[in-house]
Parts: sequence; C-alpha cells; structure tokens
Amino acid sequence: MRLSTLLLLALGAGLAHGQNGRQTPAARPVVKTKSVGRHSKMVVKRKMTSPAHAVASSAPALLYKTKGDYADLVPVTLSDDRRSIVAYPAPGDIAGHLPRPTALAQGYWLDNRGIGPNTAFLKLTYADYAQLSAAPALADMEALIVDRDPLTTLCDCGPRTAYANPTDDLNALIIAGRLPSRCKVLK
Repeated sequence: MRLSTLLLLALGAGLAHGQNGRQTPAARPVVKTKSVGRHSKMVVKRKMTSPAHAVASSAPALLYKTKGDYADLVPVTLSDDRRSIVAYPAPGDIAGHLPRPTALAQGYWLDNRGIGPNTAFLKLTYADYAQLSAAPALADMEALIVDRDPLTTLCDCGPRTAYANPTDDLNALIIAGRLPSRCKVLK
C-alpha cells in the first residue's frame, strides 16, 4: 500500500472520531476508491446523519420476555448486584416519542429503549414519566421499582440494520425456533 493511501486511511479514521476517541454518528466517513489510470485514488467523504437516525439504525435488535406485563413501564439499569440504580432516562429523553417496545410473536418484545441483563422496571408508565420536569431522586426511584429481575429471556440478534423489516424478520426467527441459533442468548 502506498504511503499516500495509508495517510488517507489514517486521516479518515481520525475524522470519524470525536474528542473522547469514540466514533461519532454524524462524522462517519464514507470511503470510496476511484480508479485513475493504473492507480487507485481513495476519496474520503463525510456522510452526515442525524444522531437520532444513527443511533436507531445502529441499535442492536434486543428481544426479551418478562415475568409480567411491563411494556408500558420505564426501564432502568441496576448495578450487577441489583441493589442500586446506575442508569435511567431523563424524562425529556422519552417525551414526544414514547419508546414502548414492539410486540412480537410468542410473548417476545423488541426493545426500543435500552433493555439489558440488569434491567428493572419502574411503576411509572412512559407517558407519566415523560410528564415529569426532572427524574425522581434515586431513593424515590428505588422505591418505584416493580421487579429487580423481570426478564426471563434476553437475546441480542445483532444490529437492526441486518433486517429489512425487523418486526417481520424477527417474528419469522421466533416462529421457526431459530433464536438460540441466530441470536446471542444473554439470559
């Protein structure tokens, strides 16, 4: 590989990262190669996308089942020992677009908010939580937890972009009994 090509690759990689060294959705470069005579010329272009679109398109397809009906309740993340809340949404994060999960076949849900192995649900619905001017104090939020271990099944089926129609494609996997072979079972 020629030195100029290596420099372009390094420059392209540097442009794609924010101040903290992590790739930023709006700064992902599109790298194309053009043939010019006998030589190839690499062109680095930025494809600007809105952060919301980039997050939604790069989000994993997480499928889960719960012990009860928690579809309308706000999820929070607990510490590994499940004793304290370590992450929760701000009310403004869900206002205007309540991220209720998508119902799938056989009691599965497709996550639209951020479910994980240490998820718990609050007694507050998305609609009620979105109306708050600020998140409740942690002590108050702890008292609102419905169940500290509500998930019976959790599967990571890869990026949503791998599915032309996530709802239909994932339902087909569920009905065919292929979740364990196609997806990483997290719980």
